[in-house]
Amino acid sequence: MDPLIAAGAPIVLALVQTLAPVVHDRWKPAVSILLGLVVVAAIAASGELPWAQVPLTGIVVGLAASGLYSGGRTMREHKP
Repeated sequence: MDPLIAAGAPIVLALVQTLAPVVHDRWKPAVSILLGLVVVAAIAASGELPWAQVPLTGIVVGLAASGLYSGGRTMREHKP
């Protein structure tokens, strides 16, 4: 995997967290996937990735970022 794409999930996570005050929790996974597509499209525009790989790679990056968010939230919540 290209290091630029591997850095996409944390970038998307940071963007989703930045939008947290205006995005309801219910919509964060969808926003994460949309931002994943945008970030990967920007990478493809720089010539680092073929355009044919953008849809699948963008969805995977968005889902990875969504998993990072939910995993981090699960780790923070303490249930006795």
